[in-house]
Amino acid sequence: MEINFVRSLIQDNAETEWIEYKENWYDPEQLGEYISALSNGAAIKGQPFGYFVWGVQDKTRNFVGTSFDWKIDYKKEPLENYLARGLNPSLNFKFERVLIEGKTIVVLSIP
Repeated sequence: MEINFVRSLIQDNAETEWIEYKENWYDPEQLGEYISALSNGAAIKGQPFGYFVWGVQDKTRNFVGTSFDWKIDYKKEPLENYLARGLNPSLNFKFERVLIEGKTIVVLSIP
């Protein structure tokens, strides 16, 4: 993922129906709900993707970095598999890590 694209998501938009920012928040059950809601919000607003971005301070939209790791296990399976299995209809979401200003940012792109 290109750094300039991530910057444009953060600088040009407050949180919307299709963009969510968090620093280190992690709740697998609620994350599945967020994925569904962001996908629906993007569709309603005519956007090709919804985005969940970790490592961004919610109110200031400053890059602060995150320790969130999507490669962890949840309920004895990889988090990505757990999330994908729980979504109906199935979505081809994608996690990506990028370094911005020396800070780890994680972006979840949701069609």
